[in-house]
Amino acid sequence: MSKFNVIYNDKTIEIDCEDTDNIIDIKKKIISEYNLNCEYIDLFILIERPIRGLGKFNLEKGKLPRTFDNYTLDRWNISDKTIEITFEEVEGYNPTIRKPFIKKANNSELVNKYRPPSIKSGEDYIIGDTQPEYSLASTEDFPEL
Repeated sequence: MSKFNVIYNDKTIEIDCEDTDNIIDIKKKIISEYNLNCEYIDLFILIERPIRGLGKFNLEKGKLPRTFDNYTLDRWNISDKTIEITFEEVEGYNPTIRKPFIKKANNSELVNKYRPPSIKSGEDYIIGDTQPEYSLASTEDFPEL
């Protein structure tokens, strides 16, 4: 069981959390306790010294990254401790919408790939049933090393 003292606008609220609660669950509790109009907040840790534990994340002073939203509290060594935090309201961010990562091919990737000299560009290569024929004795298709 962990406790968070949330300090905001000269008002302090104590929130009790289980070790199985996610960071996003804590943020939702804070939003409901303070009756905020925003959908998301960023947490700021106000501890003086980092809290470390073997095999656990370090909890350090400053902004808690948004990538930790889906992690449970048992990932940090904060059981039976009271942590002071504050927050900042964030507009225009929805944590439930995830943008897919799309890798775009750039020209540098195409330049670095080996292409036999008989094929001048990607347009010259015909994909389908016909395969290009190479001569093993040709120094043009297979240059000497």
